[in-house]
Amino acid sequence: MSVRALNLITFGLLALAAPLPHAASLTSPVKVTGGAIVGIQSDTHRTYLGIPFAAPPVGDLRWRAPQPVLPWTGVKSTTSFSPACAQTADWIPNPKSEDCLYLNLWTPEKAHKLPVIVWIHGGGMYGGTAAVPVQDGANLAKRGAVVVTLNYRLGIFGFFAHPELSAESPSHTSGNQGILDQVAALRWVKDNIAAFGGDPERVTIMGNSSGGESVGLLVASPLAKGLFQRAVAESGNDAMPIRPDDSHRFNQKSEAEAKGLALAKSVGAEHLADLRKLSVKDMQKPAWLPRTFVDGYLLHADLTTIYRNHHQNDVPLLVGWTAEEGKDLAGEILGTQEINATKHRELVATLLGHAPSERMLASYPGGSDAQAVASIHQLTNDWWGWRMEYWAALQAKYGHAKPYVYYFAHRPATPPTPCDWGCGAGHGVEIQYLFDNLDTDGRAWTPADRQLASRLADTVIQFASTGAPTGKGLPAWPVFNGTPATALRIGSEAELKEHPLPDFTLFPQVSD
Repeated sequence: MSVRALNLITFGLLALAAPLPHAASLTSPVKVTGGAIVGIQSDTHRTYLGIPFAAPPVGDLRWRAPQPVLPWTGVKSTTSFSPACAQTADWIPNPKSEDCLYLNLWTPEKAHKLPVIVWIHGGGMYGGTAAVPVQDGANLAKRGAVVVTLNYRLGIFGFFAHPELSAESPSHTSGNQGILDQVAALRWVKDNIAAFGGDPERVTIMGNSSGGESVGLLVASPLAKGLFQRAVAESGNDAMPIRPDDSHRFNQKSEAEAKGLALAKSVGAEHLADLRKLSVKDMQKPAWLPRTFVDGYLLHADLTTIYRNHHQNDVPLLVGWTAEEGKDLAGEILGTQEINATKHRELVATLLGHAPSERMLASYPGGSDAQAVASIHQLTNDWWGWRMEYWAALQAKYGHAKPYVYYFAHRPATPPTPCDWGCGAGHGVEIQYLFDNLDTDGRAWTPADRQLASRLADTVIQFASTGAPTGKGLPAWPVFNGTPATALRIGSEAELKEHPLPDFTLFPQVSD
């Protein structure tokens, strides 16, 4: 499901170009795939912005799987972010470009075999960028990790299938290019991260929203085997079928290619070569919903089948969701449909993908318009949480590595401007805590906020280091076994009382 990223209120002001800080200098050259680079040297860490991890996917490379980095001569300066990937999202300002396959890296000054954290941004797979202050990796790096953030192709350029494109591909499929970009970035990390003091055998992938969905795809994909050893997913597990009976909600190869042909016809392009000649602007004129699908290459089956056959990348898993994101996500799922009592049963069926039981309708009633709105928001929240909990339950039942689950009910300090997305414990609010990047949007942060951010950032480092989120000075975090008691609830007593854990027995359970 396409899920919008946080708006600028939560992201803070975007920094798509980062000038060299006044007191900083350049690092010594580092040799990476393609040539030598220099970054920004500070007293505590080094920063490298805009490192190419694949060839620019332009011209004849548009829609192809990511190709090897083009070598350069001399020393490349990596001191400013690359453009965001071409997209239709209106919350990301310019510059945007098809030439966008670059990553960013933060490492402590004295680094040797440190854990590595690779962050995958959200944005519904149609928007977003790695170049936002709330995702700056410096504060995590200072705690003892090498942090990488990356761009990947979005929208029509990252999730477009076409019969001619499949025919020219060695994998004989097309349509999941954006996720293949992420795999290419992870291969770059494996090949190069030791030069920055990182341990290629201790890589954690982490993402929120569609970034969390990407983590789920990578956990399920044979292409990512051995490229990471831990996984963190925040509010995102709707990019693939979860159960065999869920597959009807997702594109199949033939359906994806038919949609590609229909789009080509709509823009007057008879063949793939004609499509590749069109401008970015012309390609983005038709509406396009980016969707991944089971293609037999990146993804072989639904998530339940993959786990039952023990084909997942069996790594420690930390997943969770927030207590008030349903109101953010309902509109993204239901579109412009009005929520009211008359349409309540129909909307519940749309959310679930099947006709609701009477027990479900009784738990989420719609006797009045106001009640229907509240119930749809809560059901969306709980349905999203169920997908995260179900995933962890699969790992608990069929995997060897341990899963951990969180439920984030804490409400951050109120932003200085009116909030219309991610408000309260809304979608994505935990990002700023996990990165310990509170000072990006002018909020009057409380001591409790700062203490929580410090503790959660330490937890991320601990999990990346050991595969468990519990360590010295950190709260005990139970291993998830499928019961509510083993989900770590984050928030005050009042917050957790107002937002109790959902009754997941209303939803499908993991079974043989």
